[in-house]
Amino acid sequence: MATEKLNIVPVKLESKSDPTPSPASHGPLRPICVIQSNQCKISFYPGVKPQLLQAVIRELNRNDS
Repeated sequence: MATEKLNIVPVKLESKSDPTPSPASHGPLRPICVIQSNQCKISFYPGVKPQLLQAVIRELNRNDS
């Protein structure tokens, strides 16, 4: 079975009137955490809230059983 790759990155919605460049323009970020299972590989990047990481782990545990 093929492994599906998921990337979870924080986003910030900005108004069009805000001319400040986004931090993403500084180059690619390295993941702070990677979770790999038989079905998927999930990468988390700086700025992702711990609650999101916990929710993903709960879902993976629930779907694994």
